[in-house]
Amino acid sequence: VLGKKDAESEYMRSLVTSLDRVTLSIHDAPREQHLQTVRDHLELSDLGSIDLDRRPLGMEACGLTAGYLAKLHLVDVVPLREVHFDADDGHLVLDQTTLRNLELTHTLAGEKEGSLIQAIDSTRTWMGRRLLKEWVLRPLTNHERISARQVAVASLVKAPRRLDEIRETLKSMRDLERLSTRLAYGRANARDLVAVADCLERMPKLQALLSEGSSERLHECSDGLSELDPLMHHIASRIVPEPPMMIRDGGIFQVGVDEKLDDLRMKAGEGTDWLKGFEAREKERLDIPSLKVKQNRQFGFFIEITKSHLDKVPDEYRRRQTMTNAERYTTDELKEWEEIILTADDRAKALEYELFLELRRDVASYASNLSSIGRKVASADVLASFAYHARKRSWTRPDIRDDTTMDITNGRHPVLEEDGRFVPNGINFHNKRRFLLLTGPNMGGKSTYLRQTALISILAQTGAFVPAEKARIGIVDRVFTRVGAHDDLRRGRSTFMMEMIEVAHILRRASPRSLILLDEVGRGTSTFDGLAIAWSVTEDISKRIGARTLFATHYHQLTGLAEEVDGLVNVHVQVADVNGDIRFLHTVADGPCDDSYGVQVAALAGLPSGVVERARDLLIFLEGQASGARAGGDGTPDSRSAGQSSLYGWMLPKASTKPDAEPPSQLEPVKEIIVQEDPILREITERLEALDPDSLTPREALEALYAMQAALRKTNETKELEE
Repeated sequence: VLGKKDAESEYMRSLVTSLDRVTLSIHDAPREQHLQTVRDHLELSDLGSIDLDRRPLGMEACGLTAGYLAKLHLVDVVPLREVHFDADDGHLVLDQTTLRNLELTHTLAGEKEGSLIQAIDSTRTWMGRRLLKEWVLRPLTNHERISARQVAVASLVKAPRRLDEIRETLKSMRDLERLSTRLAYGRANARDLVAVADCLERMPKLQALLSEGSSERLHECSDGLSELDPLMHHIASRIVPEPPMMIRDGGIFQVGVDEKLDDLRMKAGEGTDWLKGFEAREKERLDIPSLKVKQNRQFGFFIEITKSHLDKVPDEYRRRQTMTNAERYTTDELKEWEEIILTADDRAKALEYELFLELRRDVASYASNLSSIGRKVASADVLASFAYHARKRSWTRPDIRDDTTMDITNGRHPVLEEDGRFVPNGINFHNKRRFLLLTGPNMGGKSTYLRQTALISILAQTGAFVPAEKARIGIVDRVFTRVGAHDDLRRGRSTFMMEMIEVAHILRRASPRSLILLDEVGRGTSTFDGLAIAWSVTEDISKRIGARTLFATHYHQLTGLAEEVDGLVNVHVQVADVNGDIRFLHTVADGPCDDSYGVQVAALAGLPSGVVERARDLLIFLEGQASGARAGGDGTPDSRSAGQSSLYGWMLPKASTKPDAEPPSQLEPVKEIIVQEDPILREITERLEALDPDSLTPREALEALYAMQAALRKTNETKELEE
């Protein structure tokens, strides 16, 4: 929600459009009105008590939101419960690129099936499903809070009977959080109140189950769950078990709730019984089996007789309406009872409506308590879901550390392991093993290995168990991904440009506590340009940032960096070559891999045999031509010293004229580059400069070209003689 001025800003629009699944709404009001809106909604004369006075933008945003909600729901005051300032310092940060690449909520194709949340969701309530998504998208970075969730999950894993009873109690429970919101806005109907009573009826049993064991987190969830038990009895003793959908249709309250209502119902009921008896008597008296007593809003009650029996209609019947196959009549007696029935029924419905509004106001006064109970129930639901999934999939409790290590034994992808054929792999990071350079064949499972590592880290920091035999994970502050290839044609960004933007974001934002996943950096441009960028990025992350990094690449020239860069280790995806046919083992082992098996994979994909054979021959030739471009050899260029200018300074952004640091006292001498000029090329250059293309005839232009061509031929002949 933006104000009108912000909504017209191109910068703000570009920010909003970069977010997935976000709809822009505009709501405008003066700044002072925003502040007054917050005061009115919170019933405060001074906002300093909630620290809004030190956050002016937060204060305006809060007022804008409250005003927008009030306008949206057509109410004067929005029932705000509290204002909470959220910050990223207590949560693992996942940017939009990472959310998309890791497929946390949706797959890259936009489907929920195949996402992480869909794979691990075993919750029994809608409020639990929403909280599960919140926990996955905002994992914790506080060791104590993570441990508290883990203890709760572990206690339920060890008590399967208790776990099953909790899940059975939660089954089919209505959404208390949404119900409390409907109550607060005055939108709840009778069925909603029955649903509230049903939820509250389950609370004593749920509270007793959660109070068992020694988990403080589950005890927090159980605290105060049954405090609204009197409200449950208040609702259950008044409303029928299955009330109508519309609150003006009557039939909401039980007998005995209101004497006046019971009296009106009795009169309406007597009239209904009289109608049934009247219809039966008239059928028998007139010998018309098809005679019916009906009602509609236009004519009230009437007698309907088919045209085949019109000769039996008595004189006291007065015609009301003629139909195609029947006639409709009324009598004085029917008219009298109609007035009694309709008057009593309408009065009863009006009274019931007033009684319901009064009851709804009473229940709405507990909306905040209901929302709080709903939040606790949702937390218990998510923890029970974690425990159920851990037992079902044999997941293990990770050991969370306040360091930058990571040691996962036989880890599995939490989504793909359901296939039953998944090959587990471990990963190990420590101070001398911070950057893993992953090489291996296409289709070998490198991208899956990258995503698996990130997903296990995220699950561990949500407090869940993880798909591994054993896991020790140092807390991660941010997860960065550079995976896959896509463009942004709307903004004029090519695939390679998008790739470089993502890499630049990582290099600027990553810290030593981050987890970085890079897949095929530099592949969107020429081979040597891409290799140079990948090489430089590898060095920068390893030497400057020091974050835990997994870099999957087909630039095997980079494997030599293990000899030069501290903390960089080569790992590879294993493959078996059996009589020229490759078999993917999908296992990861230490050491480099010198072959990507791209030609073999192309053959498996169905490329024509002639194309595959030609590609194999060209591969041998090209590998021989580029054999010298490899890290770790004597030909590796050294980094420039501080203060030394680049020969390619024209490509780089202009820096400040003031150096950031004092230049070194001595610089290594720069070798002078001598370029010998070719006299023939100089002659051709002079001829081109002397020509005036606009004044040349076609004949003169052709002769000039012949002359320059002859000069070039002469130069080539001279070189051949010299050789």
